[in-house]
Amino acid sequence: MQIITTHKGTDFDAAASVLAAKILYPEAVAVLPKSLNPNVRAFLSIHKDLFDVQTPDKIELEAVMSLIIVDTNRWDRLDQMDRLKEKENLEIILWDHHLIEGNIDATWQCMDAVGANITLLIRNLKEQNKRLTPIQATLFLAGLYEDTGNLTFPATKAEDALAAAYLLQQDADLSVLTSFLRPAYGEGQRKILTRMLQSAQRKRLGGYQIGINKLDISGHVDNLAVVVGMYREILNVDAAFGIFVHPKRGNIIVIGIVTRSDTMRYFYDLLPE
Repeated sequence: MQIITTHKGTDFDAAASVLAAKILYPEAVAVLPKSLNPNVRAFLSIHKDLFDVQTPDKIELEAVMSLIIVDTNRWDRLDQMDRLKEKENLEIILWDHHLIEGNIDATWQCMDAVGANITLLIRNLKEQNKRLTPIQATLFLAGLYEDTGNLTFPATKAEDALAAAYLLQQDADLSVLTSFLRPAYGEGQRKILTRMLQSAQRKRLGGYQIGINKLDISGHVDNLAVVVGMYREILNVDAAFGIFVHPKRGNIIVIGIVTRSDTMRYFYDLLPE
């Protein structure tokens, strides 16, 4: 058995990459983690009849002989794939646009510094003259736009723009993207952002300006990544980290937003194994 999977907290770029890989590897089973970003979950629930995906608990890992991983290069970011880590003679195919050293020893890999991981898959879809359905093209463009900030992030490359043009030629629907890529920002997010700005501090670390903020929060608040992103933009720093503590639940959420790939590489190297 061959399966395709990606990181937990699956965003549009990761989901798009899994389903694009399914076109390149038609015999493989597409496996999405249970933890999907809310907008991705909403999109797939509406179009559930058009995409054949499984969850990790439905897969017999003992039967897996080939593992295709997209948009990450770390075992700890995969969902319920730990038993495959030590499996002998397992073929591992890796597609990742993060040029950061990971801990997955791939049999074959495609790693290139482009703005979105889906761009790597689109490169091969074009080479193989694969025809996409409009909904596939729309999902892939959602992944590309989300990870490149509509082609505005500094990590965006010319190939990302060419991939976007190709997807529009394949009848990607921009009106659908407008609905699903508009992040929810309501009263809960506004209050947290206000509190973060009231205690905002800038620090210099490794030559980078960073903002770090720790807040106690209660209840569930969606799209905290949007809040941290706005916090970074307002502070105009290279990286921003929000540390959100649930005292009653006893858990902590840490979200980091960085501006450039070299910035991300620096902070990633600080993380423990």
